Amino acid sequence: MRTFLLGALPCLLLAQVPPLTYDDILPRARTSPEQYRTEALLAERHRALSGTRGFLREGPALGVAAGPRTHPLGPATTDQSVELDLPLFLSPGTRRRLEASLGQADLALREAARTEARFHLRRAYLEAWLGERLLQLREADVATVSSWLQAARARLEAGADPGFQVSLVEGEALRAEADLDEARRQRLNAWAGLRAVAEVPGTPVPLADPGAPLLPHVEGLAAKFEASTLRKALQSRLDLEEQALRHQEAVATSRWSLRGSYAREGEERVGKVGLAYRFSRPGEGQALRRETEANLQATTRELEVALLELDARFQSALIRLQTATPPLPFKGFDLSLNAVSLRLSEGKERPSEALPIRRQLLEAQAASHRHLQAAHLLAAELQALTAEVNP
Repeated sequence: MRTFLLGALPCLLLAQVPPLTYDDILPRARTSPEQYRTEALLAERHRALSGTRGFLREGPALGVAAGPRTHPLGPATTDQSVELDLPLFLSPGTRRRLEASLGQADLALREAARTEARFHLRRAYLEAWLGERLLQLREADVATVSSWLQAARARLEAGADPGFQVSLVEGEALRAEADLDEARRQRLNAWAGLRAVAEVPGTPVPLADPGAPLLPHVEGLAAKFEASTLRKALQSRLDLEEQALRHQEAVATSRWSLRGSYAREGEERVGKVGLAYRFSRPGEGQALRRETEANLQATTRELEVALLELDARFQSALIRLQTATPPLPFKGFDLSLNAVSLRLSEGKERPSEALPIRRQLLEAQAASHRHLQAAHLLAAELQALTAEVNP
């Protein structure tokens, strides 16, 4: 008895562990690749801006030289020189515009990446929850079909039913096992998707029901979408890319440098200050301008397409919201299935009559789970599409 209790203790403890809720998973969210890419983009733009601080095109270049000076009739001495090259950036207006654009885009791009990451986490949680519920449904279905198969064999032995009735249930049992294997595979894939966005256990654990979905009202959603984080991020990204390309062109076409030197040559001291101009090769300036305009047009077109896709995504969600029906649970599944099982065991139903009813009840229950998941997913998507920047 003591050995039995010790063996059953881990199972009892596992059964007492409450299922994971979405709020439990939220603090475990991983940083998404898009968030890292956003940080890299902003860091690159800040680096380009810092490179032209103080009217400089880039960091100053310092040169130091020294060498011996020999005299046929006197002692040898050492000549020393220091040279400083300051590449000038004479387009302060371009730099100011990039600085202003970067200041506006910094928060918007970070918030947009965080909003999308939060939506992907919610979607992964809902998919994992649905996979768990469908797996439980298939496991219960296999148990049901197994009990029906025993009842069909008993009736065959009693001479109440012909043999093909047993064959029908045997075929349905094989189909139920295949559906169960597919449900296991889908649940593991869904759990892998959740692990990709959150730090959850390596093996699937129970997930709490998401509860009733909180769908927003249609009124005012369009205005919220126009002022949303995702739209502002795309608009800010377009302005940032334009100013960055203009700034890059200004850096590439800067020609002037300020140069100074100081040298000690024997007993003499020599200091010089002057300007230097770097001549461009034939056609270099025109090629730079064409490259900038082409990159700007390509970036503008890409972001316009992204904005159109975002608008289509909102319109699709809005239409689904307007036509959505409340996700009412299918409460009659267990009662109806038990009633069919009872009639089958009492001989009032034959397997050929009960199996189609069972399949319809099974699909109705699965559809109920999917409907609830779709409602929660719609609510999460609308929340992401209408979220505003938090200053």
